[in-house]
Amino acid sequence: MLARPAVSDGPGSSAVVLLHGGGGRAEPRWARSWAARGHTALALDLGAPRAVAGEARPARLDHAGIFDAVAQGTGHSWLHQAVEACVDAVTFVRSLPGVDPRAVGVCGVSWGGYVALLLASADPRLRYAVDVYAAGFLARDSAWSALLRDLPAATARRWTAAFDLARHVHRVTAPTLWLTGTGDPCFPLDAFDATAGLARGPVTRRIVPGLEHDHEAAWRLTEPYAFAAAALGGGPALPALRAARVVGGHLRAEVESATPVLHAALHHTRDTGPWTTRRWRSTVAVIDGATVRADVPADGFSAAFLSARTATGTSTTGLLTGRAAETGRRPKGDPLWCVARNRTW
Repeated sequence: MLARPAVSDGPGSSAVVLLHGGGGRAEPRWARSWAARGHTALALDLGAPRAVAGEARPARLDHAGIFDAVAQGTGHSWLHQAVEACVDAVTFVRSLPGVDPRAVGVCGVSWGGYVALLLASADPRLRYAVDVYAAGFLARDSAWSALLRDLPAATARRWTAAFDLARHVHRVTAPTLWLTGTGDPCFPLDAFDATAGLARGPVTRRIVPGLEHDHEAAWRLTEPYAFAAAALGGGPALPALRAARVVGGHLRAEVESATPVLHAALHHTRDTGPWTTRRWRSTVAVIDGATVRADVPADGFSAAFLSARTATGTSTTGLLTGRAAETGRRPKGDPLWCVARNRTW
């Protein structure tokens, strides 16, 4: 599904590749929403097997195609084939008349967000990447942890080495926007936060209390449009919040914003255990010049983050918990890098 803007600003419009998640298809409404904001939008349909010339290895967007197929080689996984398709999609949109080839980004939801970040780790042509929900560390804690444990040990190790985002995100140098909800049932919040912390390029987080894991909910978010405009030099950036810290009985974070901060809040939970069942509370935070601060809750917290909202949208800090965020190893080899490297730009 290709949607073009009615009027293009300047000599060429920007372009975005849109990636759906499990159960989704190329969505015209989503593409038209981006086109209405001046982008040429290509929404891919990654749900059906993709024919690969001369090779019998098309995989489906299901558990078998994503995980089990790796036993036959990494190239048999849907993830590998999806990244290949996305590399070709970037090449296609850059070649379209009226598109500025230097102004192409990617936005994905759930497994689409996962592929968006794998693509950004492999394709240096992207100006930005937006991920809604997806995270790494799947074997440790995710909706697919049990599935990975049930795979033969060699297959599980092969999958993690080849495809876990924690093994690839450190190669992402383009600006990235990471959005999720506090109780996401597929990619837990701590894994999301830890994965975002591995990206080498500028990272903006947006954690939405109570956000559902759903295509429609993701499409209603306004921050991806503002983030893309800012990354392309066409609008003010979302507020930039530094890491939260506890100072003198307050949680504090420095904020940088090109537009006034209209509202700030502290979001915290005292609960422990699964992230999907934790109850979160929100209280108003104080905007003090270039600082956002809030009193440490009298009953304490197990996790917390601060948010700042401007007319452009809302950003949040990373999680503040009682333990340091995990970091992943940075392997020397990367089969996905070869996917992009072997293409002709």
